[in-house]
This record gives sequence, C-alpha cells and structure tokens, in this order.
Amino acid sequence: MSDLLPSQIIFNNLKEMLKAKNTAHESMFKFHWKKMWPFNLIWPQVDFERIVRLMSELRKNVINQKNLVGQAKGKAKPFEKNFLNAVPAYLDALDESCKFLGEAAQWKQDMLMKKIRKDIKFKRDVTEWSRILKEYEDAQGNLVRAGALVQMGWGEVVQNLSQA
Repeated sequence: MSDLLPSQIIFNNLKEMLKAKNTAHESMFKFHWKKMWPFNLIWPQVDFERIVRLMSELRKNVINQKNLVGQAKGKAKPFEKNFLNAVPAYLDALDESCKFLGEAAQWKQDMLMKKIRKDIKFKRDVTEWSRILKEYEDAQGNLVRAGALVQMGWGEVVQNLSQA
C-alpha cells in the first residue's frame, strides 16, 4: 500500500464513498417490484433510519478526506495537482448531496411514523417532499459537474502513471 500515490488513495476513498451514497440513492428511488403492493407486505422495505445514519457518516468522512487532501497537496507530484485541486469542490458537492439524501430519508421515515399514527396532512407533507427532492436534484447536478473536473484531473494522473 505504501507505493500508492496520495492521489490514488484519495481516488479509491472517493470511489467507496460514492458507491455507498449511490447504493442508498438506489434503495430509496429505484423501482423494484418488491416495493409494490402486495409484495411490500412480504419483503422488508427500505430502512430509512439506516440511510440517515449512513449519510451522516459519509458527511463525517468528507471532512476527513478534505484533511487528507490538504496533507497530500504538500507531498503530491506536479501531475497530481489538478486532481487534488478539484477534489475539495467535489467533496463539498458530495457533502451537500448526502445532506439532502439524508433529509429525504428522514422525511420518508417521518411519513411512515405518521402513517402508523394516522396523522398525515398530505398537502403540507407533499409540498415539503417536493422541496427536498428539488434540493436533492440540484445537489446531484452539482455533484456531477464537480465530478467531471475530478475525472479530468484523474485522467491526467493515470496518463502520467502509465508513462512512468
């Protein structure tokens, strides 16, 4: 492991963080027949509380990765600079995306609890859900745009590693 460049370690960490976030996203929003009635009475549904906790952990990891990027910049080779300069904006976008995905999961959990207590006010609740989804959609767009810059920087790192 010690022969890895700092940018390679950070890139691997980013991949794992994004994989975890995307898994949570898919479990909430991807269509699956098990989520439809009557099958949803048999198979367990999405664990929204777990997603909220996961998003909180990912947001803590974002802070750790920012610190790691700061340390790596001092040790980085010149061809790693573009990648390392793009990562903080990507981490900010990932943090924002995790925040809103966590809010969406918390809203869903709250709705489940209200449904159990028969305390749903659909007009107000749906308006709040629409706001959360819009903010999450914007955060996802920012994440994709920031990811493009990271990908360009990573391409430069890979190109230089293949020439070495």
